[in-house]
Amino acid sequence: MVLKDWREVINTDWPEQGPVTQETVRAIQYQAQRYGGTVRESTGRIWTDEAYETRRKRVLSTPLP
Repeated sequence: MVLKDWREVINTDWPEQGPVTQETVRAIQYQAQRYGGTVRESTGRIWTDEAYETRRKRVLSTPLP
């Protein structure tokens, strides 16, 4: 494996991430011991894209006092 020089790496964009689905959450929980992460991730307490959008729409539609 050939590593790039750090000067090339710092100017590159992050790779695109796929959607967070229930399948993704299950995969994160299954591989929690193998990969580092937060306790929330390893226990599956993260928002899926669908749940986040549902809550976001509900919060944004709530009128302010």
